[in-house]
Amino acid sequence: MWQEFLEIPGNKIYVRGIYSAADLVRYRKAIEVVYMPRHDSLLQAKLKHKVWYYVMVNDYKGGEPEYRSYVASLTKNSVAVDLMYQYAYPQLPPARRTKVAKLNLYYAAVGNDATSQEAGIFYSLRAVLDANEVKRGLMEGHEMYHQLQPGRDFGPIAADDEGLLQIMLSMQNAGISDQIDKPLTLAQPDDSRDIREWALTPAPTFIHRMDSAIQARARGGAVATGRWHRQLSDGSNGHMPGFFMSSAIARNGYNKSMLAQSDNPFAFVLLYQKAAKKGKTPLSRFSNATIHYLKELERKYIRPQPVN
Repeated sequence: MWQEFLEIPGNKIYVRGIYSAADLVRYRKAIEVVYMPRHDSLLQAKLKHKVWYYVMVNDYKGGEPEYRSYVASLTKNSVAVDLMYQYAYPQLPPARRTKVAKLNLYYAAVGNDATSQEAGIFYSLRAVLDANEVKRGLMEGHEMYHQLQPGRDFGPIAADDEGLLQIMLSMQNAGISDQIDKPLTLAQPDDSRDIREWALTPAPTFIHRMDSAIQARARGGAVATGRWHRQLSDGSNGHMPGFFMSSAIARNGYNKSMLAQSDNPFAFVLLYQKAAKKGKTPLSRFSNATIHYLKELERKYIRPQPVN
């Protein structure tokens, strides 16, 4: 029965990208404890210590009527999908403000996140309703952005460049789409979603360490792998430092240029570099050596385009 649950199309998309085999073992155990009354004393202990899987599954159990009601409302009209496009379009260049031909949407009571894949968009109901407390449709619009902006085909990528290109693409994609929902969420009283703590505060350190790694590579040193960059980004898939960087770009007057070149991760870094110099309070910047190296990579993979 558990395996059948994991094989439901939407669940399969989400689980594949989020959970390891060990995570799934812990998740299944939490479901067993939450839904079997004989484990109530153990459940209370887990909830007291805020053990995440138990808290999440218990929330799904307690909120089931609300989640069912929300899913039922989605089938009655197109309001939810209309909002997705409405929120995504301002962060896209005009040519990308289209409609997804065969849009597949999955809402399920598993996890606490969302992911956009070629097969469709998966939304965790817990995450959607939490985001809706700020403004309905924000998270859904964020993920719709990724359906409409699939990114550029770089052609064959040298193995030594894969890790760096991967994190730069993640930084740009996450950073631009974060402008859909993160500013409004961050403005909530007391930053209740801790966005400043996980997405903004660590970003200068990330930039400094990434800069050091690129400088070392430019001198002929070791290649920083994709895994190293993911760990440096705290597993955030580029949201840190992407949101920090896109916020600086937008705040300092380069938003139009950022959107116009939203499929060029090198332009994203160069725009951030300009924005970081322009603000009243200077921000962490990349070194001249790093910028030179990135411009060489840009010439290698992308026909040069001006940054306005």
